[in-house]
Amino acid sequence: MLSARAKAWSVHLFTASGVVAGVVALERARLGDLRGAFLWMMIAVFIDSVDGTLARRWQVSRYAPEIDGRRLDDMVDYFTWVLLPVLAMFWWGWLPPLVWAAPLLSSALGMANSQAKTDDDYFLGFPSLWNVVALYLWRWNLPVALNGAIVLTLSLCVLLPIRFVYPSKTRRFRSLSMILMSLWGALVLFSLSGSGPLHEQSFLWSNFFPVYYLGLSFWLHSQDKPDAARSSQEPGEERVQ
Repeated sequence: MLSARAKAWSVHLFTASGVVAGVVALERARLGDLRGAFLWMMIAVFIDSVDGTLARRWQVSRYAPEIDGRRLDDMVDYFTWVLLPVLAMFWWGWLPPLVWAAPLLSSALGMANSQAKTDDDYFLGFPSLWNVVALYLWRWNLPVALNGAIVLTLSLCVLLPIRFVYPSKTRRFRSLSMILMSLWGALVLFSLSGSGPLHEQSFLWSNFFPVYYLGLSFWLHSQDKPDAARSSQEPGEERVQ
């Protein structure tokens, strides 16, 4: 059995491994292997999706306090969620000139915002999901000018005080959000594993989640009723990553 300290350190290493997946994705992107690049980006997404749960369960801030898990997570996130997909979109010629600078700058400011994750468990501003954006720009095959308009609009949303759903934490519709997000992840991974008709159909089915996520986020924000009854820190639970 691993000691508590060994478990805590394993979580830090698991979080850091997102960079490894990101570098492999970057290499596939440089070689023009779009499907391979997105597959490794989704592996990085999976790592980021589960490391926080492991960190809370194994109390990393207690047993491995010399490593700031939140800071490590933020550094990995900027590389895997922002720099990697934006650089890939630039290499692949999907954006108008200089538009790539908008998500890099807005996401740097957004991630450095001390209120980036609100007390009622929302993201403040669009949560820089640029690898997901890049995935859909690829599969939608839109004109470059329209791609640029989408990226500029979402870059602005990063900086606006709009609350976006944090699927694993936002209390309202949390169970439904997690079920749909898990289904979305399975569909995307399957669609990236091949190029046959069923894979293409799986990608088309995956389009439901971006619509659900944005629609739910804007609707909940319009309600302007924060989940004040619940803070992001449960009784007896340490707040990490």
